[in-house]
Parts: sequence; structure tokens; C-alpha cells
Amino acid sequence: MMQALRLKLYQETACYKKPFAFKVSETYPLPPYATVKGMLHAVLGAKKLIPMKISIQGKYDTIVSDYQTHYFFKNKKTNEFALILDGLGSKRTFEHITTMPIYMHMLYDVELLIHVQAEEDVLHELEQRIKSSNTHLSLGRWEDLVRVDECMLVTTQDYDGDEDPTLSFNAFVPERFIEDSSNYIYDLNWTYRIVKGVRVWDKIRAGYVQIGEPIADGGELTVDQYGDLIFFP
Repeated sequence: MMQALRLKLYQETACYKKPFAFKVSETYPLPPYATVKGMLHAVLGAKKLIPMKISIQGKYDTIVSDYQTHYFFKNKKTNEFALILDGLGSKRTFEHITTMPIYMHMLYDVELLIHVQAEEDVLHELEQRIKSSNTHLSLGRWEDLVRVDECMLVTTQDYDGDEDPTLSFNAFVPERFIEDSSNYIYDLNWTYRIVKGVRVWDKIRAGYVQIGEPIADGGELTVDQYGDLIFFP
């Protein structure tokens, strides 16, 4: 038996933007590992990488589209800034800034179940900081605010059911637990290295498996004390 931090989070809207999605800001159906890990490191005020394992599950009501104008700087050294004057009867022209209309895909009414496994002192500090935080948490974009509905330390144990379990939430499930090849497989960012001044991401292959789908046990599955499955990569 081991300890993990169990988080139940709610977001009214969220966009977990896919890399290289430019003309349309597509979103993952759940926040990827690097996004969740970034939020947790921000909570801790971490200046270096803290080893941890993360399990991500959740659900949402629907996907909506938001039409936005994005501003792009053509020159790093410019005194121009994107001051919006819409509705004021005035118009500005820019030399070093250009604009592009972009559709933003957003998940609506998002519920997340996240488990975190790390050193015991890290888990206790995370729990304390999340419960006592006076600042808002966001996950995805800065404006994608998080409401913490549950934050507690739980014990984990091996799943000992007689049959393969089924999912209560949609989940990112590591490939080794997936028998059905029809589930969509993502290469999700995990950690990065700087190679010649460029970020190179180490990735985790995980399937997006939906509610009600069976999961292959294989003697490796774990559950928390409430019976919820945990999928640590």
C-alpha cells in the first residue's frame, strides 16, 4: 500500500491546447501530463523538476467554440503593444503587429479526477498548499480557473477484482492496459530537455479511453480507498 494525493477539480471551461494547432486551437479531451505537472510545480513554487507520477481522468458536458483575434509580433524589438480600441470610435495601425482570427475549442463543465504519487513530504506540502492557497489555480490557459472540490491523501492498493474493471471516468490510460486497439492513442508531453537551445519533449503513449470501457488488469492496476482506478504511467 502506498499514499497518493487525490484531487477532484471542476472547471467551467477549459482549453488544453494541442501542440501545432495554430489556425484552430484544438483541445485535448483531458489535460495532458505536462499541463497537470506544470500546475502542481507552480503550486509548490518549484525551481527544479520534482519526481512524481500522475493519473488523469475526467469528463465534460460538451465542446464549444470561441472566436478570438490573436495578435502576433513580427519583431521582437518593438515599442508597439496591442491596445484594443473596439467600440471607441478609434482605429490603430501597426507596423510590427499582425492579427489573425482563430477558433478556440473549449470543453464546458469539466470534472477531473487526478491522483499524484510522489515522496511523502511532497504530497503533504501539495495538500497543505492547495487547501490553504489564497490565489487561484488555473489548468490549461491562464483564464481556465480551477475549483478544488476535493483534496486528500489516500492509500492505494492492487486491484483484486475477479473481472477486468470498467471506467467510471474518461481517462488517459497507458498503452500496457489497453487491449482494444480502437482507442485513440496520444503521444503526450511529459518532461523536456534543452538540446542546442531547443526544448525536446519526452513523451508518454497513452490511450484516451471512455467511460464504461473495460481495462486489462494484468496484475498491475491499482485503486484508491474509494475504489477509483489509478493509471500511473
